[in-house]
Parts: sequence; C-alpha cells; structure tokens
Amino acid sequence: MEVYLFVVDGAEWEDIVVYISKEDAIAKSLKHPRIRLEIFKKEEDGGYRPTYSYFMNGKLFEYNGSP
Repeated sequence: MEVYLFVVDGAEWEDIVVYISKEDAIAKSLKHPRIRLEIFKKEEDGGYRPTYSYFMNGKLFEYNGSP
C-alpha cells in the first residue's frame, strides 16, 4: 500500500495532506503542477518509508537508485 503526501514548500505539519488514492494524488498534482506529491510505501511494521518517487503535474517521476 502506498500513500501520497502533498507538501507545499515551507508548509507547517498541519498543512500536509495525505492521499490514499493514487487517482486523487494525480488529480491534486494536476491542480498544483509545480508541487511534488511524495510517495511513501507501507512497511511490515506498520510504518511508511519514502520511495523517493513522486507525482508532479500528473506525471510519475520514479527514483532509480542512482544519485
């Protein structure tokens, strides 16, 4: 399971929005094309880890493991 975090640069914690639906995350990224929606993946222990992939302007940018 993945969750998607909408974080405006310089935002406070209470301004962060979490999306569970991939479709909602894509729609939000289209509405705010210059803001990244970060993708986090659920771990077996119940926590979430960053994937370093994100949506921006409706497109998926995937982290390939290289700096």
